[in-house]
Amino acid sequence: MNKTLATVALAAVPALLLSACNGSAGGGNSAIAPLPNSSQASHATRVRGLDNGPNDLHAGGATFPAYAYNLASQPAGLYNQPQAPPGQGSLFYSVPTKGTIFYCLTGSGYGRAEFTTNNGTATTACAPLGASPTGFGGRQDPLDFVGSDVALKSSEYTTYKANRESGTKTWGEPFEFPTIGGPIVFGFRPQDFAVSQIKLSQWTYCAIVNGTISDWNDGAITQDNGGSVTGGSSQTITFYFRSDSSGTSFLFTNHLNTACNITFKPPYNKAPYGGPSRSAAWTFGVNSVWPGPGSSGDPNPRFIGESGNPGVLAAIQTTPFGTGYVEGAYAASANPAVGQALLQNGFANGQAIFTNPTNKKQVKNALKKVNARSITYGEGSDGQPLGTSAPWCVLYIDPKNFVSPPSNTYPIVGVSYWLFYGQNNGIHVSDKKKLINWLATSSAANRITNRLEYIPLPLSVHTAIVNALNGNGGSQPACLQ
Repeated sequence: MNKTLATVALAAVPALLLSACNGSAGGGNSAIAPLPNSSQASHATRVRGLDNGPNDLHAGGATFPAYAYNLASQPAGLYNQPQAPPGQGSLFYSVPTKGTIFYCLTGSGYGRAEFTTNNGTATTACAPLGASPTGFGGRQDPLDFVGSDVALKSSEYTTYKANRESGTKTWGEPFEFPTIGGPIVFGFRPQDFAVSQIKLSQWTYCAIVNGTISDWNDGAITQDNGGSVTGGSSQTITFYFRSDSSGTSFLFTNHLNTACNITFKPPYNKAPYGGPSRSAAWTFGVNSVWPGPGSSGDPNPRFIGESGNPGVLAAIQTTPFGTGYVEGAYAASANPAVGQALLQNGFANGQAIFTNPTNKKQVKNALKKVNARSITYGEGSDGQPLGTSAPWCVLYIDPKNFVSPPSNTYPIVGVSYWLFYGQNNGIHVSDKKKLINWLATSSAANRITNRLEYIPLPLSVHTAIVNALNGNGGSQPACLQ
């Protein structure tokens, strides 16, 4: 790892994210710009920067959807200390719950580990953005819910049963369902380049990520863009990946494993693209922990790990000619600005089609197969049944429904989840139901999601969530009690 560069990127996080972390309505020079207040005025008195009592909810996990949830406003510290509330205009700011929702961005893997294991991190201090996660800053164990971009595996359910369904207080079968979707993008600093938009063919972005292409003046990038993107000068590519256990990494590597391990056809099977000694293949597999260049299995000083989507974003912002994978809403909100590369997905009249992650239609159509028909009840993300006695409460959508979307759609997308305990032992039950119902039935929630670089899930999925919450009209036990 380039220690100096990584230190600069992480050190920049607190200052760059100051206004977002404070829940400020002002603009400022933050890495993530806040939204204007779109909620009712009465919500301002409910949302506080300190847990004032047992009414407040504590949650955490996935960073992929967190800009929609709370504008990546990190409640660093402990519940009895000043913590940043959800940012104005976010979902958690606007939902009419009685208590404030404090959501600590830790990454999906850390969130699922806390959900399945009473390991004490629920009440350990929430770390600042960009730092390795240490806890969630909550009042009590367990958390009210967690976010994850990867659904529970069957082995994680076994851990859940051993830890959350034993002892004097049990927490019921898990209630898991998808929340929102969005694009994963290649970010870059516009001021570094001689072009306003960077185009990357499928072969080229695969070859960047596997380490084959190491310079922005590489012939493949030049060919994609009809000329050099650097003005003709050699500029090394510094690539940032997620250092934490990340659902974004899982979704990204899952796409690479599909898109890059193909037989590339003309013009991508000859110079300036592929050849006998120049491959775009992704040979590192699929994992929530980054398995590619820069990992322990494949050291590469050009590839540097950062914690969370905000950590990757801040690193890109502070690194000349840096890039990396980050959820689109973070790049769209960045200040200083971060561009989003156009990625090839298909051909028309013999010409490559380059798609734009900021194009709502192209992202929405990439998630077109995500609907009620794509829900597999009771299944784990490893393709095995969880074994739960309440399979109707586990709404799983296999990534095969979006890992290789049709031509002329943005190619790298994902879906995120919430995980609730089925038996809540009287803790915040009303607010939890209100939160779930509001996300699934409120036009206000859809407007907030649509305003950002996210995609609300279709009505059929929202209906399935509400039906599960209510026990499918009473024919089955309700999924949250």
